[in-house]
Amino acid sequence: MAKHISKRSPEQKKAEAAEGMAAYKAQEAAAHANMLRLRALRLEREATEPAEPVAPPKARAKKKVIRK
Repeated sequence: MAKHISKRSPEQKKAEAAEGMAAYKAQEAAAHANMLRLRALRLEREATEPAEPVAPPKARAKKKVIRK
């Protein structure tokens, strides 16, 4: 069975491509703005809260090697 393939003019293809690129750029700009907003909130929170000391990791016990 043959599928119906719609033929689009070059102008239509160009318009669709421009619309898609504009949507992509808008989404990227929104994601970037959100990242900057979240970064500002984190930096503000870190500046107001005292830094909690990080305990050094506990040393692991060495495994005994049994040789035969």
